[in-house]
Amino acid sequence: MRGEGWLSAQWQSVGQARLVTLRAVELRVVEIPFLGAVSTSRGIHRHRRLVMVRIVGETSGRSVDGWGECAALGDTTYDREDAAAAFSALEGSLVPRLLAQCSATGGLLAMPARLDRHRLGARDYPLAFAALEMAVADAHLRAERRPFATLLGVAGRSVEPGAVLGISSSIGALVANVEALANQGYTRVKMKIGPGWDSTPLQAVRAAVPELRLQADANESYGPADEDHLASLDRFGLLCLEQPFDRDDLDGHARLAARMDTPICLDESLTSPSRVSSALDLGACSVVCVKPSRLGGIGSALSVIEDCTASDVPLWMGGMFESGFARGINATLAALPGFTWPGDLSPARSYLADDLVEAIRPHQRGEGGLVISVPTADGFGEHPDHKALVRLSSNVVRQDVDPG
Repeated sequence: MRGEGWLSAQWQSVGQARLVTLRAVELRVVEIPFLGAVSTSRGIHRHRRLVMVRIVGETSGRSVDGWGECAALGDTTYDREDAAAAFSALEGSLVPRLLAQCSATGGLLAMPARLDRHRLGARDYPLAFAALEMAVADAHLRAERRPFATLLGVAGRSVEPGAVLGISSSIGALVANVEALANQGYTRVKMKIGPGWDSTPLQAVRAAVPELRLQADANESYGPADEDHLASLDRFGLLCLEQPFDRDDLDGHARLAARMDTPICLDESLTSPSRVSSALDLGACSVVCVKPSRLGGIGSALSVIEDCTASDVPLWMGGMFESGFARGINATLAALPGFTWPGDLSPARSYLADDLVEAIRPHQRGEGGLVISVPTADGFGEHPDHKALVRLSSNVVRQDVDPG
């Protein structure tokens, strides 16, 4: 019987079963073109820049690697921390701190649940810390020959992916894209909206595919003066309206939530477990978008998942245009109880022109639409492919443990 705190206890256990000796940490910048430009109310993206963290270690005489992927974008469209800032924080602070910590303990790699000092030392760089935490956890899980899905008790499960559409060039193009996704088996589509691109496109999609589960993501593009207009979006029967106001305006979101039948969901506002609690207490949202990196890492995300599930707050898994590696981690988390809607889990190859993992997890049509199986390999799933990394990398830096 899994009681309260079970997920946190499982996370605390990672690294207890087998010791890992750290030899080096490698940082790598990867550039992957989008299949098509991604347009939102905040800007246009044509490439996905990723910072990858590799832990190089060994256990019981065998080598073991751990991988982490940083969610920071190439600019500050969504977060104040972009990929360049995250790389600098890792190279100049987080990785040296980890190496020093390991040197002080005879080279032993810290457990992921014991990286709080590093988190506190990088308060302005939660996405960088989340990538380091991910790599440390992956190394320990692989050393223990334990899949992440097994750790969370979701091995063998599958989840339903949702699709995301940016702002289209025309209403006709939008409707054609939505109809194509519905024909592929997607039952939930999240549309980007913004001032001048909301009521008319939503009406067109509703008329074309009335049974579609539809979300609208505003990415902070509205202000308090838009309350009346936003309240009128109730007529479209949306699953939720995501992040209409500035991330710091919890009071404004609470006022809007009190006016609307449509649930308000927050994303950019939710940067830590305590921030999630504050938003829920204020009534600023009734649905939580889980983005592990933005919350400060997998450990923080598991805390939010536990708390929200215990309080019957609906969850869904958000996306940050990850590679297939990190998207597999999100799919595993989304298989936990409490995730009530399809998440942003469409295959990376549906929006990226290349990927870091060779195998594309197959989608199978279930009773409700498409499904995707959670990864079954040890650690967080299939390792990033070496050939793909060489092909796509623009910068590689390695720091070794000082043998003392």
